[in-house]
Amino acid sequence: MQMLDPSIAAARMYSNSSRFIEAYHAVLQPLCREAELPALALDILLFIANNPDKSTARDVCQFRGMKPGIVSFHVDRLAAAGAASWAAAGLLERRPVPGDRRKTQLVCTEAAADIIRRGRELQGRFAEALLTGLDRESLETFHRCLAAIDGNIDNIRRNGV
Repeated sequence: MQMLDPSIAAARMYSNSSRFIEAYHAVLQPLCREAELPALALDILLFIANNPDKSTARDVCQFRGMKPGIVSFHVDRLAAAGAASWAAAGLLERRPVPGDRRKTQLVCTEAAADIIRRGRELQGRFAEALLTGLDRESLETFHRCLAAIDGNIDNIRRNGV
C-alpha cells in the first residue's frame, strides 16, 4: 500500500476538522436559537451532560479545546439563576469536589434536561449522517484509526513531534 504524503494528509485532516465543527454547529443551530443559547454554551452544557466524569471547567478546556476565559464566561452565564441575558440561565450548578476544595464540579440542573435530551438527539442524528455509506468493516477500521490518532494526538501534546 502506498503511503500518503503526510503534509497532504495533515492538511486534509485539519480542513475536515474545521468542516466537521461547522457542520456540527449547523445541526445544533435550531436548538441554540430556540433555547437562546450561543453555540459554545450549548457545547459546554452537552459536554458536561455527556461526560459526568469530566465535569470541571478545566476538563471542558482540555477536552473541548476551549480557552479558559471563554469557558468561564459561558459557565457563569449558564449557572446564573434568573439571569436576564439568556432565557436558559440556571442550567448548570457548581458543587465542591469532595476531597479537593480547589476544584468545582459542574452539574446540569433539571432545567437543562429537555435541552440536553434534544441536543443528544441532534448529536445522534449528526453522527448517523456522518457515517452514512460506511459498512461495518469500514466503521471498525475507522474506529481503530481514530483510537490510534487519539493516542498520537495525546503523545504529540505531551512530547511534541
